[in-house]
Amino acid sequence: MDRFDFCMWLLGGALGPPLLASTAHAQVAGAAKLDVPAAVDLAGRLRMLSQRTTKAYLQWGQSIAAEEAHPLLHDSVARFASHLAALKGFAPQVVVQERLAALEARWSDFQYLLLAGEPHRHGATALYDASELLQTAAHRTTLAYEHLTSSPFNQWIGIAGRQRMLSQRMAKFYLFRTWDIHDSAAGMELHLSRAHFTAVLKQLEGARLLDPQVRSAATRLRSVWKPCEEALFAEGTPAQLRLRAERVAGDSERVLAATEEVVALLVAQAREQQG
Repeated sequence: MDRFDFCMWLLGGALGPPLLASTAHAQVAGAAKLDVPAAVDLAGRLRMLSQRTTKAYLQWGQSIAAEEAHPLLHDSVARFASHLAALKGFAPQVVVQERLAALEARWSDFQYLLLAGEPHRHGATALYDASELLQTAAHRTTLAYEHLTSSPFNQWIGIAGRQRMLSQRMAKFYLFRTWDIHDSAAGMELHLSRAHFTAVLKQLEGARLLDPQVRSAATRLRSVWKPCEEALFAEGTPAQLRLRAERVAGDSERVLAATEEVVALLVAQAREQQG
């Protein structure tokens, strides 16, 4: 498949409906339906998609659950584009508009690398830094939406939403290691992401401000996270890590789904508080 054919395939929707169901995605058919909690949720999802897209690219390039990686990549690209378009229709402050413009520029750079052709090691190396820059721009955009009002639930939605990103970020760095790309740096980032994930999970489980349903969902997330953590942090050579790669990829999607439940409940609680 040459570059043109690859671009047409990836952007043309040939793979059918996306895999990951989300309430926020259903809500943004029209930007007018967005409110601040939903916008924080949606911007936070862009952080996750920056990592999930790269993860799918790495899976495909290494033939790790490749049949699943193809639709995962298409799904993630399509969602990023649609979510960004929806957010551009809900930018009530100059700082939000500026952050969205910077994010769109990073997304354009990222897509140029992503669409260079079928995944290969050289392309994966280029995406290492590009995915970090895209995630940073998405994070800055999320913070801008969080600060639109003084509600503490905006921050909780952002914090919980970052867990989605971390679930994909850890799998991404694991797959960089299996391809022996920046192994030491990827390993360090993997451990830092684990520290952030476990610390926030403890916060979510213990926060009295949050609805008991949210705390219960966080506890369920912990049960899903535990087997994923065991696979992610069993050390070995790139070849040994590769033996667990398909499990890591699958577990990361299960952790993501469990985190989505936490975020959806927080968005609902935020709306109840708004009255």
